[in-house]
Amino acid sequence: MTMRILDKLYASDTNLTKADLALLEYIKVKGLDACNAPISEIAKSCGVSHATVTRFARKFGFDSLQAFKIALAQELGPSDNQGHLIAINIAYDESSEVTARKLDQLSTSTIHHTVQLIDHDVLRRITQRLTNAKRLFFVGKGNSGFAASDSAYKFNRIGIDARAITDTHEMLMQSTMLNKRDVVVTFSNTGETKEIIKAAQLAQAEHAKVIAVTAQPDSTLGQLADDKLIYAIRESSLDSGSIYSKLAVFFLIDLVYTEVCKLLGDQAIRTKRKTALAVQDELNSPNPTTRNDAAPPDAANPDAANPDATTHDAAGSTDSAPTLSTLPADSA
Repeated sequence: MTMRILDKLYASDTNLTKADLALLEYIKVKGLDACNAPISEIAKSCGVSHATVTRFARKFGFDSLQAFKIALAQELGPSDNQGHLIAINIAYDESSEVTARKLDQLSTSTIHHTVQLIDHDVLRRITQRLTNAKRLFFVGKGNSGFAASDSAYKFNRIGIDARAITDTHEMLMQSTMLNKRDVVVTFSNTGETKEIIKAAQLAQAEHAKVIAVTAQPDSTLGQLADDKLIYAIRESSLDSGSIYSKLAVFFLIDLVYTEVCKLLGDQAIRTKRKTALAVQDELNSPNPTTRNDAAPPDAANPDAANPDATTHDAAGSTDSAPTLSTLPADSA
C-alpha cells in the first residue's frame, strides 16, 4: 500500500533540508490553506525559491507541486469548521447570495492584481511581435486550451493568421515546422505543463519566438519564454480552471488584442467589420451556402476576391474609418 503523504511528512527518516523543514512546518500549520496557496506565496512565506518548493513536492513522489497539493487536500478532507471548497473559504452551508458576493469580490480582485503585475514595456514588445508575425500559434492543454482557441479566433477576426493547437501530437509536430517569423503563445497556469514546455523548446530551436501566459513567472516555462505575461490567481488545487482564473487569462489576451488593434489602426477595423458582416450575411441568408458552394477566387489573381486584402503590417491607412470602439461585436 502506498504510504500516505501525511505519514511521510511526519516520518523521522524523511531526508529534508533546512529549506524543506520550513516548508514542512508551513504545511503543518496551514493545512488546507497550504493546498490553496499559489507557489509564489508558499515560497515567500518560507523564505525559499520556487524551485525549492517544486523539489519538495518531488521528494514525495509527485511530478509537480499541483499534483502534491491535490493529493494532500484529498487526504486532509474538508475542514470541520469552514468546509473549504475554494481559496476564499466558501462554506457548504452558506447561501447563494453570499457565495455570489464572494465570487464577485474575487473576480474583481483577480483583475486588479493582474493589472498591477503588467510590465508595459514587455506588453509593448509582445504587441509588436504579434503584429509583425507571419503566423501566430496559441497552444494550451486542458482548461488552457480554451484560452488558446478563443485567442486564435479573436486574432483571425482582424486578419492575422492565428491558429489554436490543443492536441499534444499536433503542437509538437507544428513546433518543428516554424521559423523566425512565427510566434508561439503558450498558456499554462503553473508553467510546468510538460507538453507545453516541450513545444516551446522545439519552437525556439526553429528560431520562433515564444510568449508565456502564466501565473508563475519563475516556472520552467516562464524562464524559457522570450517574453511573458503574468496574471494573478488564487484558487484551490481542487478547483483548477475556475472562472476567476480564466478571467485573468482572457483579460490579458483581450488587452494584447486591443493593443494590436490600436497598432494596426484602420486596417484592423476594416477587416473586423468585413468578417463580422460576412458571418451576419450568411446567418441572415434564406438559403445559407456552405463553404463548398462558394465560388473559388481567381487563381491568376487571388486578391480579386478580397480587394482590401493586405498584410498585417502596422502601417496607418489614409482611408476614413471608425474608431476602435465601433468594431462590430463577435457574432459566431
